[in-house]
Amino acid sequence: MSAAPLHVLLISLHTSPLEQPGSGDAGGMNVYVRHLAESLVDAGHTVEMATLDRSPDAPRTSGVRAARIRDGLRLLTVSVPGAAGASKEELPLFTHAFADALRVEALRPDVVHAHYWLSGAAGRELADDWGVPLVLTLHTTALGKNLRARRGEGIEPAARAEAEAGLLARADATVVNTRTEALQMVELYDADPRRLTVVAPGVDLSAFSPDPEPGERPLEPYRGPGERPLRVLFAGRLQALKGPHVLVDALALLRAEDPGLHVELDVVGVGTRGFTAMLRERVRRLGLDDVVSFGPALPAPQLAVRMRHADVVAVPSSSETFGLVALEAQACGTPVLATDVDGLRTAVLDGATGHLVPDREPSSWAGALACLARRPRDLDRLGAAAAYRAQNHSWECTALATADVYADVRAGAGVRDSSRHCVPTLES
Repeated sequence: MSAAPLHVLLISLHTSPLEQPGSGDAGGMNVYVRHLAESLVDAGHTVEMATLDRSPDAPRTSGVRAARIRDGLRLLTVSVPGAAGASKEELPLFTHAFADALRVEALRPDVVHAHYWLSGAAGRELADDWGVPLVLTLHTTALGKNLRARRGEGIEPAARAEAEAGLLARADATVVNTRTEALQMVELYDADPRRLTVVAPGVDLSAFSPDPEPGERPLEPYRGPGERPLRVLFAGRLQALKGPHVLVDALALLRAEDPGLHVELDVVGVGTRGFTAMLRERVRRLGLDDVVSFGPALPAPQLAVRMRHADVVAVPSSSETFGLVALEAQACGTPVLATDVDGLRTAVLDGATGHLVPDREPSSWAGALACLARRPRDLDRLGAAAAYRAQNHSWECTALATADVYADVRAGAGVRDSSRHCVPTLES
């Protein structure tokens, strides 16, 4: 823990940390901010989380509603004129008004920690006005996403990349998830490596565990083709970037090439109406209704049950700065198949806790699934190693390392690699 208790303002402008991951714009960042806040409070600090209210019924006037989550933790929900019902693409128009509202209502913090570039734009104003350090965590970047973007995934605008470059130059410290992400910041944005620090994300070990809940029926072990189907789980937002369509196409290839190899896919999460309709129509057109099921985004305890009831969790994303769902699956003792890209190379230990698939071609994913289906003993080995590895990576560890970053920038001492708190680190 840092030398003295701090008051921290965590900004998550475009999505509330309390939103259900896997729905709307909510995902791993929501999990990150909420658990970081909780763990900082557990360590003796006080925290305010701030988010923009853009629900259709949001107040049409400027204001801040404060909700006490627990002792030492509040959620500040900011309303500004015109933000009700605003799309994510429109949010740059509201960062200044958001900062203005917080400037009046929020307690002056010891440090501002902005999550995502939109939060950074508001956080920069506040940190400058209050004369406190600005810590930045981007989670994703425009140039990083564009580097990996495939057809149908869209290109991030130049204005976002320019804003991110300015924020990286201004922030007293930027926290990244992996050394790979740090290198990307230097190569793509010319970021100062002396102001980058690696802090590995954590996992909620109270929710994600290999141990069944009371009354939960354990998964019947998979013993290979001829027994029950191999159960594959996809959990996340339904969008091209996350790649659920890659899995659907892979299952179609498997059925055509090896009808005796049975694989089922459980898709958990929601997305835009258009992409979801396309995905469901794809399943129907390929004749996979009997092996592909859809369900809503789930709270952590229920998602953990679903992960324990899967033989493998699949993460076919085109880009991830980390991929928290991969670590959550491992904490449940479930192996992971993930694209061999960016932070997923750190989240999954290839050949030890899962396998990295070289690309997003359906044929590659069909081959990887077939290999696991034919080698059931590998599932047991990978799952045991996955559960063991995840036990060393808690949100407490992440919060302690992040609090050290806060203390460093407040002391004007620069930053250091605070991932030393996580032993072994995710990249060891």
